[in-house]
Amino acid sequence: MSREFTALVSEIVERSEKILLETPLCSRCLGRLFAKYGLGLSNQDRGLMIKTLLALKIFTEYSRGESSRRNHYMLALNGGDQLASSYMKIYGEEISPLSCYICGSKFTSSFIHEVSEKACEILREHDASSFLIGVVVDEEISRRELDLLVKYGLESMESIKRELKREIGKKVAENCGLTPNFTNPDVVVVVKIERDFTYSITSEPNPVFISGRYWKLGRNISHVPWITRSGFKKYPLSIQEFVGEALRSIYQSEDVVIHAAGREDVDARMIGSGRPLIIEIKKPTKRSVGIEEANKALRELSRRYPVVVELFSKTTRSSKVFVKNEAKLRRKVYRVAIYSPEEILPQDLVKLEEFFSNREVKQRTPTRILRRKKDREKTKRVYAVRIVQVSQRVFESLIYCDGGLYVKELIHGDYGRTVPSFAEVVGKPLVPIELDVVLVED
Repeated sequence: MSREFTALVSEIVERSEKILLETPLCSRCLGRLFAKYGLGLSNQDRGLMIKTLLALKIFTEYSRGESSRRNHYMLALNGGDQLASSYMKIYGEEISPLSCYICGSKFTSSFIHEVSEKACEILREHDASSFLIGVVVDEEISRRELDLLVKYGLESMESIKRELKREIGKKVAENCGLTPNFTNPDVVVVVKIERDFTYSITSEPNPVFISGRYWKLGRNISHVPWITRSGFKKYPLSIQEFVGEALRSIYQSEDVVIHAAGREDVDARMIGSGRPLIIEIKKPTKRSVGIEEANKALRELSRRYPVVVELFSKTTRSSKVFVKNEAKLRRKVYRVAIYSPEEILPQDLVKLEEFFSNREVKQRTPTRILRRKKDREKTKRVYAVRIVQVSQRVFESLIYCDGGLYVKELIHGDYGRTVPSFAEVVGKPLVPIELDVVLVED
């Protein structure tokens, strides 16, 4: 046994003796003061070992006639049953040890078992396959720990909060057969410890996120419910309501919301490639729903409404942010039917195709949405335009452009707020009468 090790053990025993002469501590809370020593040991085992060494030290001193009964009495009073038993054997006097200064002698194996069992019940109710334990400790308990830390300079100390999280988490994993997940758990179980070590448990189920695409095959369907100032729905159906009606019941969730890669105008269809979206199932109590089961519910509802949604796979919260941020970068192809009160000549259409080839367009916030968006200017690009004449006053155009470009304003110019515009190039008033999104690039 090395001198360094012997010196370390001697130091730990001496410091523990000093602490226990003044402060009652259970074995777990004593062991936690020296948590960085003895890898692989629990704080409970570490504390018991320290008290065992203290009992040996006291008996040795007693045998040599060097012991102080007063000191032995205080150690027995503050050190728990092990040191009280030693005192009883030496002096024949029974002592009832004091409760632990930090936890009131309530942080026991049975306490951990009880809390973990209740946590397991909650996790089963949420159909969870992964979890994370969170602990909130009353500030009075934290103050007691801080008192000891400062008074005795305990650099090796571990907080009771950290030990609670670890020990409860280990027991929950063992009892429930679930996997702890520190980055994306199905459910966070929060254990709140009061100053008298009573506790309460709450749960915070994380949403289920699912990637997919949607197609809007009809017009006058909003992205989310559009409620007027008078409190009425402006349009009878929204994509979000469609998804919610299909999925809320099978996930038994509180709510369902969608996060899409941009959004088309309410009077525009989303056809062709469909639009990427992330579905967020909030506070589900049934999480193990298969993707095919969810798709089946969506297909059933598509028989009643002109909306199609196809789900691909479960994903993470970060994908929601990615899809929304990427919307501005995804190029799109639009089909627009355009009317002019004046006759449209073939050379007008050729001029449009030639002019809008990799053309930069500056747009101020459209007048139609100035009431809900700030007046800003942005620059987008039109990469190509292809046109087919339908009649003397109507033509159709495919427009390949940046995401976020206001296509209606590109057609009529919005009183000069979009420059250049189709109307400006041909020198004639133009009105977009029908709009479809046919491609959203991946």
